[in-house]
Amino acid sequence: MTAEIVLMNRESIAIAADSAVSLMGGQTESPQKIFTSANKIFDLSPAHSICFMIFNYASFMGIPWGIIFTQYRKKIKNSTFATTEEYAKNFIDFLANEEDLVPPEGEENYFMTNSYHYFLSIKQSIMQNASDLVKTSGGITEKDVMNVPASTIQGLYDNLIAAPYATSMTEEDFTRLQITYDEKLTQAITDVFEALPLSETSVTQLKAIAALYFVKSAGTLDSLSQDFSGVVIAGFGEKDIFPSLVAYWIEGRLNKKLKYTEKKNTKISFKNGAEIVPFAQHEMVDIFLSGMDSAFEEALLHSIAATLYTYPEAMIESIEELSDEMKAKYKSTFQVNTDEIVKNLTEELNNYRMSNFIPIINVVVALPKSELAAMAESLVNLTSLKRRVSMQAETVGGPVDVAVISKTDGFVWIKRKQYYPADLNPSPQVPPQEETCHEG
Repeated sequence: MTAEIVLMNRESIAIAADSAVSLMGGQTESPQKIFTSANKIFDLSPAHSICFMIFNYASFMGIPWGIIFTQYRKKIKNSTFATTEEYAKNFIDFLANEEDLVPPEGEENYFMTNSYHYFLSIKQSIMQNASDLVKTSGGITEKDVMNVPASTIQGLYDNLIAAPYATSMTEEDFTRLQITYDEKLTQAITDVFEALPLSETSVTQLKAIAALYFVKSAGTLDSLSQDFSGVVIAGFGEKDIFPSLVAYWIEGRLNKKLKYTEKKNTKISFKNGAEIVPFAQHEMVDIFLSGMDSAFEEALLHSIAATLYTYPEAMIESIEELSDEMKAKYKSTFQVNTDEIVKNLTEELNNYRMSNFIPIINVVVALPKSELAAMAESLVNLTSLKRRVSMQAETVGGPVDVAVISKTDGFVWIKRKQYYPADLNPSPQVPPQEETCHEG
């Protein structure tokens, strides 16, 4: 994981990111190894007042993002775009269509690796369902041996069919994937499920599931749902007076179709003088800005609502003298009053949050570049400190890289770690630092 933040006002934009990267082993939430040397901020070139910032997964289909940004620099050279949004769209087009970036065998490897992962997960679910059936029934029949795999696969297939298509995907993409990888999927099903009895319908559904995971917004249904890369593109286009940012979640590419979702698109304007946008782990930033942890707020509202909904009903039921008709009437009355109380409480909490947030954002509007950078660094360090003094894994930490982009000065590093000693590399030919790490 990571902690990153973007602060914007009308003069400039400050970007800060920690250096921690977690290498995961197996299906566990506990990092197996944490390094504090990953680079997450990348400038485009002196000709552009634009930078990239990454979070979550540090590669795209096995290619480190630093290499991709280098290739993109070479692709656009000194070509510029009018707005940050145009830069973002051009970069997405580059990822989707650049033939030299991901050859056909790279796409095939990506799809089949994920498919094997899905099939292994489904097989595990089948075995677990069979085990549960043995515990409840005391045994398993020959009919169950066929029904358990079929029902497990059918349930997942139905859920995926009902899920919406991803923003950039269509039914045509789904059909094309099935046709392209039909033989490979047949072999994968044989490899994974071995002697497990599967009907023709189940085999067909398994092939569809592999393709559906890519074209649908599967969410928690997808066992690889965290294997996306967050890519933030921020700065000034040639005609931009004020800064802006666009953030994407990017998963992969098949048949020159990129699976991605635009998650954030915000601009500074005459009406909107400042923005504070955290990415990845941001609970401490939320507390600093609003005075309240969003998770605590949600738990508080849930607890109070549950009490208000259940306690009056219990009291009414305890009054034996009331008829069923009167009980129903009083319950209905209390229900309306409880809804109003919960609504008012929610509004009061929102007002409290805004009373903390507005004074801070009013200061950010007027912060000079140096102070904006200092604030961005401090907010990342706040999350790092929380991780360091808690029993949680230190998934945020290491040096904090900080950069500022302005219309007058372009992209400027304020703080930046180097993987090489600067005094041993005085040549101006030393390229910008590109080293990065896988984060899972």
